[in-house]
Amino acid sequence: MYNKPMLGLAQCRAAMDAMIADFNEDPSRRPIAMAIVDDTGNLIIYAQTDRCRPSTGRNSVKKAYTAALRSMESGAFAEQLKRQGRSVTEFGDPMLFPLQGGVVVLNPGDGSVLGGIGVAGLPTGQEDEDIARVGMKALNL
Repeated sequence: MYNKPMLGLAQCRAAMDAMIADFNEDPSRRPIAMAIVDDTGNLIIYAQTDRCRPSTGRNSVKKAYTAALRSMESGAFAEQLKRQGRSVTEFGDPMLFPLQGGVVVLNPGDGSVLGGIGVAGLPTGQEDEDIARVGMKALNL
């Protein structure tokens, strides 16, 4: 029998609430979308702010998926591709999205991947990643 740790819905809701609260601290920000996925890239929870564009929503899910499936931040994946002179299309997975804003959620006990958090919509990937890290902290791992 396997004993596999996983993210719980209550944890993910707390993380989403923390990201929304962080976003709301600056009312001049552009609309964003936030997603949390499990270790296989399946969506656990999603939220978007008012007037969020559909592409922004898709990108947040893809950033979370990329972080979980590649076991690294989506921005680090982009850098890896650049260093290796590779293209994301070589992977044959249209969900992989090599732009900053996705963070991998690791089990502090054994380092296994629990999932990913993706944020999209702000002018820079670093701003997206900063909000994702607020969610990471709120997971209380």
